[in-house]
Amino acid sequence: MKNVKYEIKLERSVKIILGALAAGVLLHALLMVEQGLFSKAEAYSDEVYRVTLCDQYGYRCNNGQ
Repeated sequence: MKNVKYEIKLERSVKIILGALAAGVLLHALLMVEQGLFSKAEAYSDEVYRVTLCDQYGYRCNNGQ
């Protein structure tokens, strides 16, 4: 059986740029793990808003029922 070996040669500057990008992505991922994947959403308001669901044409609505 034949073994085929491929080598990719990159310039030093390209390796440095790719390494910096990889380090940035890794750092960003580690910071997200610390905070949690989805942060808690908070909304502060003294007003109450009413939401109603309508059909696709906007005519038949449940009017908050």
